[in-house]
Amino acid sequence: MSAAAVPAPAPLYQEGQQYWADLTSECRRQTEAINAAISRCGNPSTDLIDCRCGATLDIVKSRCPSTGVNVRINYCSWGPMLDGIITGEEQEDLEFCPEEFTIQIAKDLDGSIVAMFQEGRSFSPRDLATYLMQSFRRCFPGLALPCDDAHNLDIAAISSPD
Repeated sequence: MSAAAVPAPAPLYQEGQQYWADLTSECRRQTEAINAAISRCGNPSTDLIDCRCGATLDIVKSRCPSTGVNVRINYCSWGPMLDGIITGEEQEDLEFCPEEFTIQIAKDLDGSIVAMFQEGRSFSPRDLATYLMQSFRRCFPGLALPCDDAHNLDIAAISSPD
């Protein structure tokens, strides 16, 4: 009688879990900072951003102009992947073009766990959270969103192919 086959764990499973926890924590922190800035400027509470974390990461500003960020971690045979989409409306009944992305979680040359974006750009959880939160700039064009200078990422450079 043979023993039942035990499926091998996905590569970098624990590292993917830790990256996900760090990413969602950083997104919550940045959401709170942005909401504080929005409130200080006298915007109504309906303009605040909502961040929900669990099996998916959902960051939403529902009042127009709106933005929604949805990210999910998936475990493939080659390792963890982040699949996401950024959607929203510029004006009532005028949606902006959705931006879909897939990012692999990997070990960087220095041994740190990073998200590998496009052509080998590596993002720490904080860097990726900053990238995701910058999507809300279109909702508040006159407001400087909280963002550390060292982590102020150029979305156009990141999201457009070289």
